[in-house]
Amino acid sequence: MSANLTSDEYLFTAAFFAYLISAFMYIFLVFGGYSKISKLSTAFLYCGIICHLGAVGERYLLAGYAPMSNMFESLSVFSLLIAAAYAFTEYRYKIKVIGPFAVAMAFIMIAIASVLPRDIKPLVPALQSYWLGLHVFVTFIGEAAFAISYIAAILYLIAEDTAAINNNDTNKKNNLKEINIKYSAKKFETFFASLNAGTFIGIITYFSLMLLSKKNIIKSEYSFSAEIIVIAFIISGAAFYLSAGKIRRTLPPAETLDDISYQSICVGLPLFTLGALIFGAIWAQKAWGAYWSWDPKETWALITWFIYMIYLHMRYRIDLKGKAAAYITILGFASTMFTYFGVNYLLTGLHSYGKF
Repeated sequence: MSANLTSDEYLFTAAFFAYLISAFMYIFLVFGGYSKISKLSTAFLYCGIICHLGAVGERYLLAGYAPMSNMFESLSVFSLLIAAAYAFTEYRYKIKVIGPFAVAMAFIMIAIASVLPRDIKPLVPALQSYWLGLHVFVTFIGEAAFAISYIAAILYLIAEDTAAINNNDTNKKNNLKEINIKYSAKKFETFFASLNAGTFIGIITYFSLMLLSKKNIIKSEYSFSAEIIVIAFIISGAAFYLSAGKIRRTLPPAETLDDISYQSICVGLPLFTLGALIFGAIWAQKAWGAYWSWDPKETWALITWFIYMIYLHMRYRIDLKGKAAAYITILGFASTMFTYFGVNYLLTGLHSYGKF
């Protein structure tokens, strides 16, 4: 048993370092222009996915049930699916600019999981159902697609708008005024994207501090250190804002980013609907005797579903694209993350099987 567990740990650790190395390579490739490591960055990503898949598969064999019953297991699977979703996106669109952000997100998820308890324990009665695996796994595939959509939307906001620059309007005075307006708008959009980056890192810092205090690695008074969280928020947001110009020069056409975001939602929403709402309702009926009980997790999953449904409805009805679509996508992913993290640890409900 211990030997098998050790092997599982080796695979998980190999995936951890493969994602870390891959993330740095994508950063150097995209922002540093080191084109020679292009294939190597993808190779390390694939290596991480394979090792991670092996770790999840072995844990499934050891536990005898789908390894998604606690926060360690769910974060591990979510990390794997984000990495896989990005690998598919890179293969389909032949671009690597999303790589530094997507692989970094996968690494952050597996890094948080790495300090959580990994003990395999018997499932509580409510979790003793094959609907657990179907519900959580299919939901996570949808949410991984939402993660790619979110990153593409953020990058869309800072992408170069060449419409004003390439405008051949004979009235140069009006053309210059239009350029100035668009330049001001781009500054706001860059600021908003930077605010998102800072908020994401700030939230991750908060949960990391909680984890480290629970593991007695740091003192408990640091588990909610406003100063550290604010500093992480400011540094990451400022770093994104200051590097926006360099990021912008590496981006594909804005239309490509918009299409990636849209196509990701087209894939993610049906899967999220099937996993979170349909399979979740069936599991709820079997576990608690009711298909729907307005549990906080169920309520926020429904809110998330409505946001993305509004996005697709407006896309089809009024051909919603561009900035408005990007803002709705960002709101949808914020709701997704609150449904996943916030509900579990800030609200009390039927889904609160375990805390940090």
